[in-house]
Amino acid sequence: MKVTAIGNRKGGVGKTSVTLGLATGLRLIGKRVLVIDLDPQANATDALEGAGEFDVFDVLYGGEAGTLGQAITSTTWSGIDVIPSSESLARLETEAIMTPEMRLKTAAWGAEELEDYDHILIDLPPALGRLTLNGLIWADRVVVVTEPAAFSVKGVTEFLETVKKVQSLPHLNPALEFLGIIINKTSSPLTGEHNFQIGELESEYGADVRVPHLPLRTAMQDSISSRSPLTKMNSRGAMVLTEKFVAHARYLDGAN
Repeated sequence: MKVTAIGNRKGGVGKTSVTLGLATGLRLIGKRVLVIDLDPQANATDALEGAGEFDVFDVLYGGEAGTLGQAITSTTWSGIDVIPSSESLARLETEAIMTPEMRLKTAAWGAEELEDYDHILIDLPPALGRLTLNGLIWADRVVVVTEPAAFSVKGVTEFLETVKKVQSLPHLNPALEFLGIIINKTSSPLTGEHNFQIGELESEYGADVRVPHLPLRTAMQDSISSRSPLTKMNSRGAMVLTEKFVAHARYLDGAN
C-alpha cells in the first residue's frame, strides 16, 4: 500500500481532477485505489458519488485509532473507493482539539481495511492548515499539481516549504518523499506565458517536473461534472488525457 498526498497552496489548478485522473490511471494498470477527500469543498466526493454512514470528518473528529476504514464507501467508478468529505471538515481548522495535525495518522493506525488497496490518494485542500498537515504527516509520498501560471507556480513554492518543514521534524514525517510536480492545463501549442512558467519550474526543480504535461481539454471538466471517469468519455481529448494519466500512474506505482 502506497499513500500519496496531492496538493498545492493555490486553488483552481485542477488538483481534484488530477487526483481522479491518477486514480483512473492506476485502475487501468490493475491497481485497487482508495481516494481520501480532505478538502471541505468535497469535489472528489461529489464526482465519485461517494456517500456512506460516516465521512472523514467523523473519523478525524472522533480521534480514535484504527477507525479510518469505517468511513470507506464504494463509488460509481469501478475499482475506486472513497472516504468522503463534508463541509463540516472545515471545523478541524479552527476548533480546539488535542493533536489536530495527527488525527489522520491516528485513525489509520491499525485500520486493516486499508490493506485491501494498492494505492491511497489523498486530495488535499488548497491551503496550508491542519488538514494539509494531516495528509502530509501520514502520507508516504507527495505530488504537487500546478498550472503554468504565475500565482499557481508561487503556490508550488509555498506548498513545498510546508513539505520541507514536515520532513525536517522527527515527530512529523521525515520519511515523506517528494515525487514531483505535475503540470496541468497546458495550452496546445504552448503560449509564451505557459512556456515561460514551465521553464521557470524546470529551472528550479529540474527532473522533479514530471512529464507528460496534461493539456487543457474539456474532457477533464466533463468527467467531473458528469461524475464519470475519463474512460467513459467518448472524445479524442479524453483518450489523450487517459494515456497521459496512465503514464503518471506507472511512475507512481513504480516509485518507492
